[in-house]
Amino acid sequence: MLRRPFSSFWYPAINLLLVYILLGVATAEQHAFGQDMTGDGAVYNDGQIEIPLSDEIQFGILLHTQGGGLTARKGSYRGASRINWIGTDLSVFRHPKELKISNPVYENGRSYVYGKQNTLQLLRVWRGHQRLHSEKLRKDAVRLSTHWRYGFTLGVLKPVYLEIGYPDIPYDYIATEEYDSNEHFSDNIYGQASWSNGLDQLDLVPGLHTSYAIDFEYGNERFQQRTLAVGIACDAFLTPPEIFAAGFEQNHRFFVTLFATFERGRNWTR
Repeated sequence: MLRRPFSSFWYPAINLLLVYILLGVATAEQHAFGQDMTGDGAVYNDGQIEIPLSDEIQFGILLHTQGGGLTARKGSYRGASRINWIGTDLSVFRHPKELKISNPVYENGRSYVYGKQNTLQLLRVWRGHQRLHSEKLRKDAVRLSTHWRYGFTLGVLKPVYLEIGYPDIPYDYIATEEYDSNEHFSDNIYGQASWSNGLDQLDLVPGLHTSYAIDFEYGNERFQQRTLAVGIACDAFLTPPEIFAAGFEQNHRFFVTLFATFERGRNWTR
């Protein structure tokens, strides 16, 4: 009876056993990594204990096609790929037909918009939902997400004040008056008055707000964030805010704008 050599039987068996052991170790490590490491842990693997994030806050500058302002938001994580937000925006809103002119005789006069009755500021209070689509795979990469918002808009109207020359050119004196389209014309308007005039005569116009945006978060620190967002926004008012006086440009109830925000913030765990 022929005997098979020892090596011809046991070496393949031992090799197969080693393969199974290595596969088991690799699977266990992969499972532990997926369970214990959050997205930022995979990026900032510095040996610190990783725990899921719970909150986030950001402040920034808002730029849109008809003005600009400030924005702030606070969010709560809902799982690994969703954040619920509450936030507010405060911005200056200009009518798309605004065109500044100046007094052709008196060069020291400040430029103004002829026919403009009120300035418009927007105060938004909103809720939002953000969905994360891709995490950063290294420190200098970008996290991509989308978000949409809905809430209330409050249009704040402030009367425009002008410096009016009397009696005629050349003026003997200049008075600060609230703009009246029936009395003030280009030949007696010296220039724009100080913005602080009319703060005690504010008028409010309520409305609704909604927007959709894409967020690019590119911060390199573990709990510090830098975010660029670009999107489209819509504001609808119950009545058209009276920016221009009657007989000039038409005032509208609906405003659609493109916007971008540049924000800085931080996230943390409770």
